[in-house]
Amino acid sequence: MDFSKNNLGVSSAKQALTKTVTRQIVMVEKLTLSLAEKVQEFYEEEIDTKYVESAKLDSKILLHTKRDPNSAAIRELSLEKDELDQLIKPHQEGNRAILDNVVDLLIESKNTRRHFEIILGTLLLNYPIDKKDINFDKRNEINKVLRPIYQSALMSLLVEKLLLEGFSFKSDFLADLLLPFKGSDNSEEEQEQALIALQKLMVEIIYLKEMGFCSPKSLEVLTRSGENDLLDQQNRDVLRAQSVIDSKAFHHYGVGALTIKPNKVKPVVATSSAEKKLPTSQVKAMEEKRQQRYQAEVIKAERTAQMMQAARFAFIKDVMDSHPEELSEIDELLKVCQVYTSFMLSVKGNVDKELNIKAYDVMQKQAKENKLNRLFTDTLLAMMGRFPIGSGIYFLDLRRHANEFGSIDKAIVTGLNPQDPDEPEVKRVTTKYKYKLDSGTVRVSKRINLYFEEAREAKSFTYKLQIRFKTQFESEDKELFYSFRANDAFRTLSVSEFKLW
Repeated sequence: MDFSKNNLGVSSAKQALTKTVTRQIVMVEKLTLSLAEKVQEFYEEEIDTKYVESAKLDSKILLHTKRDPNSAAIRELSLEKDELDQLIKPHQEGNRAILDNVVDLLIESKNTRRHFEIILGTLLLNYPIDKKDINFDKRNEINKVLRPIYQSALMSLLVEKLLLEGFSFKSDFLADLLLPFKGSDNSEEEQEQALIALQKLMVEIIYLKEMGFCSPKSLEVLTRSGENDLLDQQNRDVLRAQSVIDSKAFHHYGVGALTIKPNKVKPVVATSSAEKKLPTSQVKAMEEKRQQRYQAEVIKAERTAQMMQAARFAFIKDVMDSHPEELSEIDELLKVCQVYTSFMLSVKGNVDKELNIKAYDVMQKQAKENKLNRLFTDTLLAMMGRFPIGSGIYFLDLRRHANEFGSIDKAIVTGLNPQDPDEPEVKRVTTKYKYKLDSGTVRVSKRINLYFEEAREAKSFTYKLQIRFKTQFESEDKELFYSFRANDAFRTLSVSEFKLW
């Protein structure tokens, strides 16, 4: 067992960071619910139908204009179109504002790698998994809100890891977006800006896809059994297909395109003393040429921004329109994150408290069977390890106490990218360590982690230790788990706020 220096610290700055993360999660939850309400409004007001009608009126107006620019029919058609646009545009603008707020909260320059780790850990720590939890029966509703947040943090970390390992996307649009990662001449700041742009793009796609499950038709499918984990396979397939259709419609007609601001063009100001000595008419001519060049640069920057906006919207549209049976590269990336999230934030009625840990083996098997992209799956599992951040484990500490029995400690995984997937970096949360500000991180080896059978051999896990473990940690159902979901033992939000991170 390796004891490492506690690099995380417990400064007021770190405490402020974790408080900010929790506030951020709450704010994103509220915005997600608002966006789901806008999806309902989208279908109730039939915005998609009105959008199509408006487009048809555009064609009719153009046709009449070619025949007779002064036709009375043009005025009537224009009025009809204006009435439709007065319903469509505010709806699109409202949806875009909410979506932009979500994306900007989750992805910004201050949201470092550690920031996303804390989001993943905090969500897992506080997700209701025990039947005694007062929120257990509300997991379906809670899951709808937390699922896209978890996926967003997971995806943000995954795409960064892929890029740093030299991965290149096939998409021409993404290749242009990620040019700073090609070659060695680009600065870290340029790479950071490109990464943020990619992360924002992926988070927007995640939220758009998730909104498909909030449509009236999708919700109707869910009510057929009361819980989506109890849907039979036929209804599951119907739900999946319906959510795809509805998420496409919401994106294509209900959300305006992101406005990309053009790069600022600085006007060139004459400062040369030699130029000032020239005749006034010549100086004026030179100034006019500079102004013309400046205006040309401004127009070019605006056109470039418009082209970027159109290309970005077209890219997202292609992802939303892709066929479920012919997954694109982005679809495969999204699927890996979706599947992993389903293990972490499960809504299954029969609770398997070790499902978050079993995800490692299950997803490895699915990747080998080509059900998941092998590279994306391997990269994600290497990043998370067998024990995801926020998981709880029991381990033997045979040397800390000078007696033959040793002790059993509880710990929570607090970091990603372990050197060995079976040896997580943790912090102790056994009662005596729970409130110690100076407790450091510990890398727990496989031979003392009670999740593994080899740690439960009689030479280490003695009969007296077994009795002690059973007395302390046996569940009310007389079951023994050799790992734990943290909120089974104590409400961990306060712990995660001030001690773990």
